[in-house]
Amino acid sequence: MEPEMTAYSIETDQQKRLISIVMRGYWDQPTFDLFAAEYERAMIGMYRSGGLTYALVDGREFAVQARTISEQFAAVIARCKPYHARRTASVVPAHLNKLQAERAGNGGELIAHYFTDMDAAKAWLFGTDAPAR
Repeated sequence: MEPEMTAYSIETDQQKRLISIVMRGYWDQPTFDLFAAEYERAMIGMYRSGGLTYALVDGREFAVQARTISEQFAAVIARCKPYHARRTASVVPAHLNKLQAERAGNGGELIAHYFTDMDAAKAWLFGTDAPAR
């Protein structure tokens, strides 16, 4: 029996000034509410410990979401604007996911790029043109 995959995970690394987020599946309202609360706590915690330089979002297994959920992503990102990473790389499975992620991120004015390849995302995020740590 395989372990059940969680809808999301949020990990922070204060030393690297990095937040890593993995999102999977199609979310209902309770899942979004739990994520939003944990995301905001993580963002504020990182801000209080010196801030974020990098954010890596792995949405390769994240479905296109219902409009109500998608709009709430934009709202939570906007609420966290003071805590945003200097750079965000989001990995999505397809063009439609990219469009939805861009729409949500633009409300919060993220400095973000969207990729379909994790290696390309990491190369951009941590590359030589990345902000100083």
